[in-house]
Amino acid sequence: MPRPSSYKPPVATVIIRGKSFVVAEKGSSGLAAKLASIPPNLGTDEIKIGSNSPSGASDVRGATMEDAAKVVAEIKYLVKDWIPFGMITGLVAEPGIGKSAFALWLARTIVTGNNWFNGSTGPSKPGYVLWCPTENDMAITLDRVNKWGIPKSRLILPFADDPLRSINLANESDLNLIESLVNKYHTRAVIIDSLRGAHDGDENNSQVGQVLKSLSVIAERTHAAFIVVHHTRKLTDGEAPTSNSSRGSNAIIALMRSMLSFDIPDPESKRCRIRMLKQNLGMAPKPIGFGISDKGLEFGPAPEKPRKDTRKEDAKDWLTEILKDGKWHKAKEVIDAASDFGFSTNAIQRAREELGVLSGTPFMRIVGGRSEWRVSTGNK
Repeated sequence: MPRPSSYKPPVATVIIRGKSFVVAEKGSSGLAAKLASIPPNLGTDEIKIGSNSPSGASDVRGATMEDAAKVVAEIKYLVKDWIPFGMITGLVAEPGIGKSAFALWLARTIVTGNNWFNGSTGPSKPGYVLWCPTENDMAITLDRVNKWGIPKSRLILPFADDPLRSINLANESDLNLIESLVNKYHTRAVIIDSLRGAHDGDENNSQVGQVLKSLSVIAERTHAAFIVVHHTRKLTDGEAPTSNSSRGSNAIIALMRSMLSFDIPDPESKRCRIRMLKQNLGMAPKPIGFGISDKGLEFGPAPEKPRKDTRKEDAKDWLTEILKDGKWHKAKEVIDAASDFGFSTNAIQRAREELGVLSGTPFMRIVGGRSEWRVSTGNK
């Protein structure tokens, strides 16, 4: 249909607070009139902020995020997606699971430049690690260092006059020493094994958070990765650790920006599983498994908790129900019927063996070259 000669196409459509306005003519006069007709609908009231009698306001100045950005760069990682620089990472597990061995393997990667446990490329060149042992286990550590080929000269201990002395994180001079050593050797990581032996406070008291707070300040200033080994409470058999399994006050958890847990979900395999329990930095990576030997740590797929073979039990229950009348049943007919219920031939054969329906027993016979089965009350 032809348009009338007076038709003028709209210049634009403007949507204001959910209302659509068609601007039919060039120029602002038509649009201005429409805007003027809309009542104000402000989401924030205009008020005056500040005290009635401010004192010293002209003499103070706060920093801005722009100022902070000049000091702290974006998140950088010692191990991509797992261990950040400039923050505290916790390695949490029950005693004897493998967290100390894993911590030492991290140190090995730093001082040798080998690949990381997740398969990613390691540091571009060998560096130093500040190793802070607190559990009087130096003999065990040195045995592993020797067997795993770790350069001892690159593992820095805090006290030059006494290499066996433990650090005290509640002592200001010890904290200053940590920061000075990080600055002197440019250590990529500071590893504290473990937190319990590094202070004399009550872990169940929220004030213990101040210990990690002091470390986090040093970590942020120096940009080194601070890795703290910590124990969980006593877990029940088969219980997997969670972020709330950490021993002591929640103040400890709050200051760990990344928390890795270690457990052995399958007791038959003896392989450890590393999982990310808490991370404030992004998506958690997939769990990884490892085993420990005299040669070091070997990494691979994460083990899982064995699943109960409920299908096997279901097949056994079904077969018991079929044969419970004590009569002879042709094996082929039983197997064919089982398939209608979703049971494979192998599942039924295993169930038969579990029930004691075996060759040479009163519960299996051959008739016309075909097997027949039955059960009695005594072998259900």
